[in-house]
Amino acid sequence: MVTLQENAVKFNNNLIDSHDGGRLSSDSGLILIDELMDAFQFTPLSKKIVRFNDSRKYWTHTNHKLLKQLVLQIVAGYNTDSAANILQHDPVLQTL
Repeated sequence: MVTLQENAVKFNNNLIDSHDGGRLSSDSGLILIDELMDAFQFTPLSKKIVRFNDSRKYWTHTNHKLLKQLVLQIVAGYNTDSAANILQHDPVLQTL
């Protein structure tokens, strides 16, 4: 049951933001940014509009997922590539 102190997000019903502690992150505001990106259909639009000239042979993440991660990282104020190494352990960014 969702209460006033607990809210489920639309893009992932298993994700609930609450005020009871749990796995803490200072970047939980990115949940709202991700909700906005989802409302604007960021990923389908980026697939339609953005073309990557990339010849990677071995990869784990698509370029469009990397683009979304980069946008979230910049919005959060992490402007350097070295921040991505630290952020890979952030519980909010792992979920998003």
